[in-house]
Amino acid sequence: MDVDGRVRLSFAVEKRIEVFYMKQFEKWRSLCATGLVLGLILSILLFVKKEYIFMFVALILVFIFTFAFFGFWAALKKHGMKTEVDISRVLGKDAKDALNFGDVGILTYNEEYIVTWASPFFKEKGIELTNNKLTSWISNIRTLFDDDVDMVIGKSEGHVYEITRKRDAQILYVKDITDYYNMRQQYLDNEIVIGLLQLDNYMEYQSYENEEIMAQINTHLRASLVTWAKDNKMFVRRLRSDRFLVILNKEILTEVRKQNFTILQLIKDEANKLDVSITLSMAFAYGSNDFTVLDDMVNELIELAQSRGGDQAAIRASGGTVQFVGGNSETTSTRSKVRVRIMAQSIQEAIMESNRVYIAGHVMSDFDCMGACLALSNWVHALGKEVYIVLKDVPRDEQLQEVMNTFRSVVQERHTLITPDEAMATMDFNKDLLIMADHGIPAISSAKEFVDQCNRILVIDHHRRSDTFVKHTLLTYVESTASSACELIVELLQNIPNHIPIYELEATVMYLGILVDTNRFKMHTDARTFEAAAALQNWGANTKRAEKALCEDYLYFSMKNALIQQARPYYDHFMIAAIEDEVLEKTMMAQVSQALLLIKGCMASFTIAKVRTNPSAVAVSARSDGSYNVQKIMEKLNGGGHFSAAAVEREDVSVQQMKDMILKCIEEEQKNESNIA
Repeated sequence: MDVDGRVRLSFAVEKRIEVFYMKQFEKWRSLCATGLVLGLILSILLFVKKEYIFMFVALILVFIFTFAFFGFWAALKKHGMKTEVDISRVLGKDAKDALNFGDVGILTYNEEYIVTWASPFFKEKGIELTNNKLTSWISNIRTLFDDDVDMVIGKSEGHVYEITRKRDAQILYVKDITDYYNMRQQYLDNEIVIGLLQLDNYMEYQSYENEEIMAQINTHLRASLVTWAKDNKMFVRRLRSDRFLVILNKEILTEVRKQNFTILQLIKDEANKLDVSITLSMAFAYGSNDFTVLDDMVNELIELAQSRGGDQAAIRASGGTVQFVGGNSETTSTRSKVRVRIMAQSIQEAIMESNRVYIAGHVMSDFDCMGACLALSNWVHALGKEVYIVLKDVPRDEQLQEVMNTFRSVVQERHTLITPDEAMATMDFNKDLLIMADHGIPAISSAKEFVDQCNRILVIDHHRRSDTFVKHTLLTYVESTASSACELIVELLQNIPNHIPIYELEATVMYLGILVDTNRFKMHTDARTFEAAAALQNWGANTKRAEKALCEDYLYFSMKNALIQQARPYYDHFMIAAIEDEVLEKTMMAQVSQALLLIKGCMASFTIAKVRTNPSAVAVSARSDGSYNVQKIMEKLNGGGHFSAAAVEREDVSVQQMKDMILKCIEEEQKNESNIA
């Protein structure tokens, strides 16, 4: 039945039911009117005969009878009456046949949401509604009246009903859609899901460990993974020694997801017993009948999960956003010397094949970003190519600006900095190369206005990838286990055959990049971090000047300590500083969060405030001691970053609202972890 037909039918039903009820009681109304007239005539006769006592008795009886009748009549119009009315007597036989064929029921109700009339549809299903509240049948039917909706789906006694409300009439249409609903649910549950399961770092151990260790790894880790897949009724096939293909349906995926993928923790626990650094990365793709689309999706997802540090599952429906489960541990370094050498050669080839090279950093550039850009600029210059750094007039950290001012003449002599507009006007998007240094997200890039037009993009970054990562790259070198982008570039420069000159300016800024990102080598470091720092000192880094560049004046120091005092503990292991009355630099916020980690028992800290670069926005700087993934919290709030350092900036919330959202996310994560345990 179309919309116009329903409107006409509902109007007819409403009017005809009202008329039908009234007609049934019109004879009683006539008799009452006749009795009233006779009573009045009798009273007049008694008055004439001076029978005053009988007259008053007659008048009282007439009054009581009249009051009772009109009260009954009003109640009848308001509440209706239980009746076995055949709908054919109300709408006609044709309408009854049409409604029966469509399996549609009709209800009328009053202002108190009490059913005044129900079609035989309900009696046939054993549902007694007349003179009862609508919510006594299906509780969520209240949504029709409380929210701005015209239709709800409700369940009652094993049946599923579609209930539609007509806005300008107190009438509901009810259709039993149980069969359709069950078929649809069965179709969704049986939807094909393609998955990839990969043991992170397995290939490294296979290359270097003895047969005894590998036998234990295969028995306790690889066999456990296969057993888990089979126990959950998945089709599983090994693609290579560390990777498995699984095929399942949506119902199985939903079930294992409810359990928070307990296999992630199982593999991690077994690996700890064997004293090996092996975790599990998982990817699941669904929502398309085109298997080539699912194949592309699942391969992108497994790469994304691994680039974020592994130990997690990445799930995506076709056309939807990526959802992550797990990622509660920070993996050890997996980049081998061979991989670094291959990447160095590939990057150099990409540079040589380009006409010009444009190096982009991220907005609010820091030492790591600028150091990486300067080193890349030297690399390109040494290869005889024209190179531009797209960071002129781009907001940057205050301490970085002071250092750049000190070396202004040297920078201008050896490097060419241009604005994003100048880069966009001069770049050949088909032949020139764009290098995104220390970032891979277009939204925060100094080249965000034209990055989508570039056909040759190279990314060098140490942050965990998100689903907003730049698409269609020529080459991607993302190592989330590295301390900084400068550490990655030092290794790259050490693995190319030709000599790349790095002078005091570049070496010092790069050293500062490592120093700041590791909080003076206190976190997120390994042997390769110290090797990179040592190489920079050999290349001329002025460590004394670097330390002085990070010194704070008295007012800055006092302000930072005042902000730290506003922090409060939550859930025993978290510190949150919600700054309502100050507009802060992002650098200050990061330093406050970092300082809060020195409090005993603090696993993660969050500083929330309005930011100077955009006073209408509220930003969060999140830091962890390496035992808690703050990136997951920030991603839930539309931000991102690294396992132990992440951030978000939004214009649609207040400081207090942001704080409440963070606490809610922490609570959800704690519940998820307790479910896994």
